Amino acid sequence: MRNTKLLGIIILAAIAWSCNKVSKNDLMLPEKSMSAYKDAVNPEILTASSEIASSSVTTPNVEPKVIKTANVSIEVSDYLISRQRVDSIVQKHKGYITNESYQETESIRSNNITIRIPYQNFNALLTDLAKIAKKVDYQNIFTQDVTEEYIDVKTRLDNKLELERTYRKHLREAKNIEDILKIENELAEIRSEIESAQGRLKYIDNQVNLSTVSLYIYQKLEYRYIPEALPSFWQRLQEGVHSGWKGFSWFIILIFKLWPLWLISAVGYLVYKKTRGYLKSRKKKEKKEKKLKKKTGVSPEITE
Repeated sequence: MRNTKLLGIIILAAIAWSCNKVSKNDLMLPEKSMSAYKDAVNPEILTASSEIASSSVTTPNVEPKVIKTANVSIEVSDYLISRQRVDSIVQKHKGYITNESYQETESIRSNNITIRIPYQNFNALLTDLAKIAKKVDYQNIFTQDVTEEYIDVKTRLDNKLELERTYRKHLREAKNIEDILKIENELAEIRSEIESAQGRLKYIDNQVNLSTVSLYIYQKLEYRYIPEALPSFWQRLQEGVHSGWKGFSWFIILIFKLWPLWLISAVGYLVYKKTRGYLKSRKKKEKKEKKLKKKTGVSPEITE
């Protein structure tokens, strides 16, 4: 009986040892040949193993992610006082102003203010802003549910982290430089995707945790006619004399600048005068000859 029990214990120990050996061999990369090792670090096999591992990752449980924004326009009785009250309200609700654009004309003072406020104080801020208003022109509230996108990015991030751990495990066990370089390239790409996903999650969290309120605050001003200040009579007379002298000076300078034109005009006039005088004297002479011929009947050329 005792021998039978001893034999049973030996058989159970042998079975446990063989199972432990098989499980260890399944977890470790085969080292019998280089070809088997290359198959183990083949990216396709790693990708397949990562997909199997990622399928076991459960969908993360997250709270609803909702981005809130609002556009508000209010008219106030006194812009300067109301602007100070806006600062007090924002500070009261632990928010801050990111930018503003102030404008003033003859008929209106206005300012576009962008406020970032913790989402839990969003409604309270809008209520307090309405209290300082003489009139609320509009108050538009928009919500965007990004829970699905957040879960999708979070799941992808978890999968990439699991894949990164798998590659690092193979990198520690790799002995071939070529395989090491391949794995490191894959790790660099995965790390880039992980950082991108982490940045997206951070951005979504920031948009969800801090709501945005675009406030347009303005005050209507009474139109007042302000006559234009004109110079006195003597000032205008002095300016007129100065302008006249300036124009006359430019005219004289312009005349001197055109001296080639005046010279050409003078030469042309002299040529024209001489030519006209010559033609006039010749015409006179011909007329005299015709008159003499008609009177005597003898040509002046024959007489000579």
